[in-house]
Amino acid sequence: MGSLEGNEGYGRADYFLVGKDFPDYIECQDKVDEAYRDQKKWTKMSILNTAGSFKFSSDRTIHQYARDIWRIEPVELP
Repeated sequence: MGSLEGNEGYGRADYFLVGKDFPDYIECQDKVDEAYRDQKKWTKMSILNTAGSFKFSSDRTIHQYARDIWRIEPVELP
């Protein structure tokens, strides 16, 4: 609280603008809560979200770094 009020931290109130979008955060959280109450909808949203996350997969990222930056080959484990 002190850093939000300006008494601690970086010397001015809410330096990282935590409170700037807080009303939007609350509004979005209300929508999340509503979606979660409908378990069928929540499950569908979760599956679709997971299925659509392949582009941001950490495995893909590590593979790409290994190939393009570090120029190393994967090691096959027995």
